[in-house]
Amino acid sequence: MMANQKDTLAAILRERANLEWITQSMPILRKKFGDHYIAVRDQKVVDHDQDFEKLLARVRKSPDPETVTIEFVSALELIWML
Repeated sequence: MMANQKDTLAAILRERANLEWITQSMPILRKKFGDHYIAVRDQKVVDHDQDFEKLLARVRKSPDPETVTIEFVSALELIWML
């Protein structure tokens, strides 16, 4: 099934909101979920695991898996120097 423009825009905005929340919450997430992958839905961590494949399998079984953003949370804050 092909997504229409309205659904596509909603998905992009949902992903953006999740990513912005992850970025803003990173210090707290790092303490709680360092070196884990986190699954975020509606700006809340709904699951986490050190193993990406295991987390992905659980997310795929959840209701509306397309609404979940998965990101890795490093235990260390990385600084890029150019």
